Amino acid sequence: MPFDKTPNIQRYSNGDSIVSEGIISNNAYIILEGKVNVTKKVDKKSILINTLNEGEVFGEMGLISQSVRSASVVAVGNVTIGVIEREQFEKIVSKLPDDVRAIVNALVDRLRYTSDQLSKIGLELEKTRNVISSFSSQH
Repeated sequence: MPFDKTPNIQRYSNGDSIVSEGIISNNAYIILEGKVNVTKKVDKKSILINTLNEGEVFGEMGLISQSVRSASVVAVGNVTIGVIEREQFEKIVSKLPDDVRAIVNALVDRLRYTSDQLSKIGLELEKTRNVISSFSSQH
């Protein structure tokens, strides 16, 4: 890991909220043990975007773009995470050339847009399944 300090360790139990959609981002996280569900609210409904496992990172988009959280993250079972603090992260990113930082920011913006679109598609798929299910149960 390129960070010179041992990460701050946090532990969560099943169902605990680690990150809440819409709040300001201050940290990124690496899953040291366990797994988490990533969800996004679309039309007041929570849509599962992804399940992340040991070794995967979340919260990085907010650190890079310095924006609010685009999704919520909840522990599945017992979870141990390492916290990558903004100050540490900014120290490393500040060493990147400006053009590389611009590319990374563009990628984050595109990923955020894609996540939003996939969430909307997921909601439409769920609605379609419900219609098909209600139709097939009537016949």
